[in-house]
Amino acid sequence: MKTLATHWLKYQIPVALGLAIAGSILGGRWLGLFQALELQTFDRMVASRPAEPTDHRIVIVGVSDIDLQALGSNDISDAVMAKLIRRIYAQEPRVIGLDFYRNLPLQPGHAELQTVFRTTPNLIGIQKVISDTAGVPVRGNAVLVESDRVAASDILADPDGRVRRALLVPNTETEKPIFSLGLRVALDYLRRLNIRPADQSPILTLNQLRFPPFQHQDGGYVRADSGGYQILLNLRNSVNGFSTVSMTQVLSGTVPADTFKDKIVLIGSTLPGNSDAFYTAYSNRFGLAAKPMYGVELHAQIASQLLSAVLDDRRGIYVFPEALEAVWIAIAVGLGGWIQLGLANERTKLGLTVGLVGGLLGGSYLLLLAGWWFPVVPVAIALGSTVAVMMSYKSRQLRQLSTRDELTQLANRRTFNEMLEREWYRALRSQTALALIICDVDYFKRYNDTYGHPQGDECLRQVAKALRRSALRSSDLVARYGGEEFVLLLPNTDATGALQVAESARSQLQALHIPHTTSDVAEHVTLSLGLTAIVPNLDIAPSTLLKIADLGLYEAKHNGRNQAIFKSL
Repeated sequence: MKTLATHWLKYQIPVALGLAIAGSILGGRWLGLFQALELQTFDRMVASRPAEPTDHRIVIVGVSDIDLQALGSNDISDAVMAKLIRRIYAQEPRVIGLDFYRNLPLQPGHAELQTVFRTTPNLIGIQKVISDTAGVPVRGNAVLVESDRVAASDILADPDGRVRRALLVPNTETEKPIFSLGLRVALDYLRRLNIRPADQSPILTLNQLRFPPFQHQDGGYVRADSGGYQILLNLRNSVNGFSTVSMTQVLSGTVPADTFKDKIVLIGSTLPGNSDAFYTAYSNRFGLAAKPMYGVELHAQIASQLLSAVLDDRRGIYVFPEALEAVWIAIAVGLGGWIQLGLANERTKLGLTVGLVGGLLGGSYLLLLAGWWFPVVPVAIALGSTVAVMMSYKSRQLRQLSTRDELTQLANRRTFNEMLEREWYRALRSQTALALIICDVDYFKRYNDTYGHPQGDECLRQVAKALRRSALRSSDLVARYGGEEFVLLLPNTDATGALQVAESARSQLQALHIPHTTSDVAEHVTLSLGLTAIVPNLDIAPSTLLKIADLGLYEAKHNGRNQAIFKSL
């Protein structure tokens, strides 16, 4: 039982430190202190995934500066837009997504465009559901709204301006929710394959594949906005994720006749500096300047993610339960403590720590390849900080071992010698008295012989406590000098003060009534003390203090013990 108690005492401080570290990391995680770094780490892992083939089910018709220059206008008139849609529709695409607001006329050709909208049944327009900076949403074209062929154009960016989530349904609380453009065109495409969302299911389910909605604590997020119906974006890693043609190519009839056949065609702006441009994990690839992803490309990414999951078995990005992260943080703290306290070789400790952190990052990357986001930053910080804290604790322990007596936890003889040297010269400069008390446990050998060494050790610990209670000032030093001998170094203390401390020490020990039946002095453990107080000068050495106090101890023993004798220089 005693062994177990000793074992617990040895590890109670490391355990307490470990619990404090784990609690701090979990608290920091809850406060969002690691969110920015976690999201950046996630972006780097996403961007470094292997390249994927182009998704040929989706074609983007981009409108760039070159296209506007060819038109000789900064705006695409309704007549031009009508011609563009007719040219695309003639190739029999499965669905057309128009990522332009056409709620206001852009003459000439407004009536013509309205007719095209009415006669193009697989055309989906857009409207902005979430209020913009002006405080109002942007309505879709009336013809398309009336025929239920509008989708939401809203894109959700994180506080750092990066897009990592797909907003499939901006507002799920309305009587008839409006799907996002990416979701709407994907559903229309799948409907031709007789694949429809499961009825009466609160979770989007396509062909028995579930797309659970994003929650505010998922992955590395902390209290994120989880309004509407969101999922984590699983962007395609491809230099050319989708086939792209220009508006000018379509209008001039230079695209092949089957370019849009049975495809999802998304028409949108690719103008530099356009407000419909967003940053993603791929915006800083290869150290180049940040390159945005246009809104039409993001809608294509969302549609591709849904189609690829249902038709190609390409997984989305899923998250682990939040409680599992807490378990991993606890494991990391335990591993960090074992590395620092359980291993002796410093190179092994460093190598293992670096290896584990690397393993965490590598494991998290492999999990991401398999479709799972494991937040690695809090776990890695937990491991690293535990190693650092335990290193500091162990270093402090080693310093204490080099300066403390293991049995009594008093200063050892080496520490006393160093302190005596310092205090002697300090008293020499200030010309103040320095006092020293040497004390010895009376007939301690007999005590050991009578009660045994374990009880003798306990006796010395009790003596040490009595001496500590006598030296009340923080500047006073109590040390074990050797065996049953102890010393008290008292800076700025004269003879009267030294005698008071000596008598206090003797009476403190006497009050403990530690039995000593073989003593010739009393039936309990007693002390003999020799003391002196000197104002140092250059003619005498610090060792003089010891010699004179030792003379007092010798006289105390000679005079019958259990007393304090003061000797002067």
